[in-house]
Amino acid sequence: MPTDQHDWIGALAALREAGTPCALVTVTGVVGSAPRDVGTRMLVTAERLAFGTIGGGRLEHLAMERARELLTAGRPASETLRLPLAERAGQCCGGEVTLLLEAWTWSRPVVAVFGAGHVGQALGGLAPWMGAEVRLVDTRDEQTLEPRLPSERPFEVTFTDAPEAELDELPDSACVLIMTHDHGLDLELVAAALRRPFPYLGLIGSERKWQRFRGRLLQRGLAEDQLARVRCPIGGTRTSKESGVIALGAAAEVLETLQPAVPPAAS
Repeated sequence: MPTDQHDWIGALAALREAGTPCALVTVTGVVGSAPRDVGTRMLVTAERLAFGTIGGGRLEHLAMERARELLTAGRPASETLRLPLAERAGQCCGGEVTLLLEAWTWSRPVVAVFGAGHVGQALGGLAPWMGAEVRLVDTRDEQTLEPRLPSERPFEVTFTDAPEAELDELPDSACVLIMTHDHGLDLELVAAALRRPFPYLGLIGSERKWQRFRGRLLQRGLAEDQLARVRCPIGGTRTSKESGVIALGAAAEVLETLQPAVPPAAS
């Protein structure tokens, strides 16, 4: 385990590269006597102390315990923890230590795009900007797909005759956008997606298209509150039909949906 406090960045980078969830614990404040100075850091995983120390003893045990509780939540989080050493940690130093705990899960949100056409590929190209794992699904094969896929791309593509099965494999937290080349398939995918609690469900097309779909879905027994979950048109634009403009707007909508999932820092 590295002990040089300057090595924490390299240790954190190694954990990120390995995809190992971890929490960084930093001493941000000291009042009176304390085992370590401001700026001291340690890295904690679910299984071990991966880097450094903030002084050992009960103080370090409490910090590691709380860090692992944050990791158990499975999402990024930050929290400030104030520990009177004599009262909470049972240490004779008698001072008080303030810690900043930052948890990283390294998991990225999943954005599933059904349809790998112009808008789908434009949306997939925004994956790095969204910080998301973007998956494109299409029933056509790669040779007949237009536009042709770029040789290097920041998104995954699945070609399948059963896109509904791909929908079933998504986590409930996935954001779903439906934009296939077949309106009939769009309708079936929307109907199937409404059975899941996806936080974002977007359908490409006009308001007129949605009204037709809405009527058919009501006939199938879906309720008004279920249909209210569908965003159509996507992208927030009612004038531009440019694929890049629609993709940018849709990506912004997805990010707005995902943002509340990141909890604010606690004090």
